[in-house]
Formats: sequence, C-alpha cells, structure tokens
Amino acid sequence: MMKLPLLLLLLSAPALAAIRPAYVLRIEGADAFVDLGRADTTQPGERLRVYRIIEARHPATGKVLRDRFLLGEVTVLEAGETLSRISAPDELLARMEVGDEVESVNAPAPRERPATLGPAAQAQAPGATAPSTVGPSDAERAALRTAWNNALRLPPSERAKVWEGFLSNWPQSDLAGPIRTEISLLREAPVASSTTKVPASPVAPVLKVSAPTSALTDELITVSLSSLAGPTPRAAMVHWRERGSPTYRTVHMSADPHGLFRATLPQGSAVEPGIEYYVEAVEPAGATLSAAGNAARPQSITIRRPPRDERIELRDRSRVRVSNEYVDFNRFKGNDVYNLFEADFLYRVYTTVHAVRVGFGNYRGIGTPRDLLDTGVPGQEVGYTYGFGELELRLHPSLSVLLKGSAGVTEDGIKGGFDLGLRIGSETGTSLLIRGATIADIGQRGSLALAWDAVKGWPMSAEVVVTNEPIGEDLGVRLIYTVGRSVTPWLDIAGRVSYQLRDINHSGLGFGLGTTFHW
Repeated sequence: MMKLPLLLLLLSAPALAAIRPAYVLRIEGADAFVDLGRADTTQPGERLRVYRIIEARHPATGKVLRDRFLLGEVTVLEAGETLSRISAPDELLARMEVGDEVESVNAPAPRERPATLGPAAQAQAPGATAPSTVGPSDAERAALRTAWNNALRLPPSERAKVWEGFLSNWPQSDLAGPIRTEISLLREAPVASSTTKVPASPVAPVLKVSAPTSALTDELITVSLSSLAGPTPRAAMVHWRERGSPTYRTVHMSADPHGLFRATLPQGSAVEPGIEYYVEAVEPAGATLSAAGNAARPQSITIRRPPRDERIELRDRSRVRVSNEYVDFNRFKGNDVYNLFEADFLYRVYTTVHAVRVGFGNYRGIGTPRDLLDTGVPGQEVGYTYGFGELELRLHPSLSVLLKGSAGVTEDGIKGGFDLGLRIGSETGTSLLIRGATIADIGQRGSLALAWDAVKGWPMSAEVVVTNEPIGEDLGVRLIYTVGRSVTPWLDIAGRVSYQLRDINHSGLGFGLGTTFHW
C-alpha cells in the first residue's frame, strides 16, 4: 500500500515509463472486455481505440515485423478494478478479435515544469526568465526507473535504502519531497521476519488462437497460437475431429524462436460438412489450460466444395464385371441347386446419382420341396434370362441407396424382379451392404454383407443370405466368403466359397469366380 502514492507520482512524471499495453480479453455477444480498470484510471464513458496487431516474417531477412492498424473506437460502459466492459458498434464488434490492442483516446500529455537556473546562468542573465524545459533529464529518468525496479520485491527497510541512495545522487530531483515521504512511511512499517518473502503475483497468460472459420475441401488447415501477455507456454496441441465424430485426434504444435505455435492438420482432414477443434497449452509449471474451446464445446470450421469446381475425376469411373456362381443345398444330389451367371457395366457419375449399372444374367436351377428331397421325386426346373439396371443414389458421403430392376423371360413368359439396397460406407472401401430382392418364379432373398480393404490389394467380404430360392419354397441360410486380388491396376480377380443349408440334414457347398476390369 505504501508504494501506491509513489507509483502515481511516477506515472504522472513525463516519459518515466511507457504506457502499459492493454488487450481485448473476451467477446461475449454484444459485450467485450479489456484489461483496463479503475487501477489504470479508466472511467465509464471513456473512449478507447482498438488496433489490430499484424506480425509477419520478412522473406529475405527473416526478421519478424510488427505493426498495428486502427479498427475503430469503443466506449467504456463499466469499469471494474482491473477489467472494463466496453460497447462497440455492430460493424466493429464483428471485426474485433481476442488479442486486439486497446488504447485510451485521451493519452496523458507530458507535464511541463520550469527549469532550475544554476548560478552561472543567473550571473549571465540577471533578471531574465529562463525558458521552460520538459521533465527531468534522461539520466534522472533512467536512475529513477532503475531504483523503482530494484525496490519492487524488497522488504520496506531495504526499499527505503534504495530510495535514500537515489536521493543522494539526485538531491535536486522534483520528486525529492514525495520520495522522502515514502521513505518515512517505509521506516515506520513493521519489520518482517528475515525468512518472509514477498510472493510474486501470478500472471495469467493471455493466449490468442488463430484459425480459419471456413475452408475448401482438400485445403490444408493451419491453426496458430500466440502469447500476448504472461509466460509463454512450453507446449501446445490441437485436438480435432470431423463434425459428428465421437473421438478427437491430436496434432502437437511446433514453436518458432519467437514463441508462436503452429500446427497444420493432416492432408485430407478438410471434409464436408466441417471439422471441430479445441486448443490446449501447457504452462511452464506443467499445468494444462484451455486456449480455445474444449472437448464439450469445440470451435468449428465449415468445409465446403470450391465454387464452380469443375475438376473431372477420370480414374475409376468405369467397370466391367463378369461372374459365375454354383450353389448347392443338398450335398451335390442335383435336386436343390442353381447356377447364376451375370455380366454388367458400371459407370460412376460422382454426383447425387453416384453410379449407374446395366447388365444381363442367366439363372438356371432345380428345386424340390424340403420334405421331398430324400424321396427321389424329380425336382422342378426353373430358368430366368434377364437384363437389369441399377442406380446408386448417394445421400451422404457414407450413405447410399441402391435401386435395381430386372426384366426377362421364364418358362411362363416375361417376368420381372426388384432389388433394394442400403450401403453404409464407401463403395470401393469398407462398407456394410443390406439388400432385399424378389425374383419372379424364383423366390426372395435378403442379405447382409460386410466388405473391407484392410490388406492392400486383397479386397474381402463376408455375407449372410436368407433365401427360398430356387423355387420359392423353403427358407435356407447361406454363409459366403469372398476374396479378391488386384492383378494389375486395371484387372482384379475374385474367388468365392459358400456353405448353405435348409436344415441339419440338407446342406451343401457353393463356389464362384469373377473378374473385373476397371479404368
């Protein structure tokens, strides 16, 4: 408390210390808060100027250049002890950011005082009025600043000695009277224990995080963190995720020699509709603090496709596939079996209509009701030669609907079929495919297939099918495993093995081969 009168005198002395920089610390709705308060003589109604600080590294010299640019003026609505609530026009408030610098419009003007005439000057100019000069000399200012810094954390008795030393060197100082008063107060202060130390007031770091609010797909996203006040963090990290994802991934930020931290998210992280992130910093003491957002309330970056993006993806648009499968339900006895051959052409549009597929097939089978399988009764022959078309509609990058219709000839004339599917995941990557189909004179089929590409060049899938083929009578279950191999960049081959059964006494194996050409 005893150093407060002297502090006010020092602040009133011209050019004894630079004006303390102040910053925008928080923006909440229509209110913003700055670190100026009554302790800084800030009052309600006072006008403040807001500046944007720009730092850039010179590409030739490597020197970091720093400057500031005026954004506008704001008004102090309410002044607390160390913080003030300010009001800004809507246009200025929308442009303001945490970390912008603020400064009073009415900066204190330097105080002038008449100079003291020395004896030589009085003898040379008797009765003349000496011109006024501004403030103490530079040497006195430097000595006063040094004494102030040296006395900051000393006990009262030691501070008094520091100021006595200053007066012995500068007895004619304009501040001699107030300093002697301060010395008297310090001498009267209780003597503290020799082990008592004046604790240093902890300084909370003021951190500024910069990141784009929107970006284009496949664009690299960089997040930076700078320390505006207080200790510089010893480490910082960005936690990010795709919007809607339950888990975050972490990227550690790298620091340059000037304490600016930066991190660039991995290539391909900018995916629609957006990403969410929050930034944490590690203080020199080891404590972790939030610099921007948190896991529950992250910051957001909106991701969108480039306007008028006319890039054409030429690779992997077309595919031709030929396959044949033999399926037996009764241990190769020939009375519950079918063979399916199909050939198709697929073209990927890469719009809402993701792909179009057309083809033809030939289905031949012999079926017998389960109760008659062991009686020797001849089976019923079925056949279906058909053409088909299929559309894949992409509702979301990871969700598609497949619509397939077929028409062909059976022994009873022209018939048709319909197939409806739902794909979760990527068509060419890991996915879950759910399908249901009905085929004229043959039966119904429901399937659940999981495909994955965990082993490069070896696509695989596992499938469960419930069907009453080939004559639409008794239900059976099929378990299918398929493995493929990429022979060349444009040719794949695949093999399939299956096990199917009507009941415990009627089961069999199935085999299939296929080849795919894609470009």
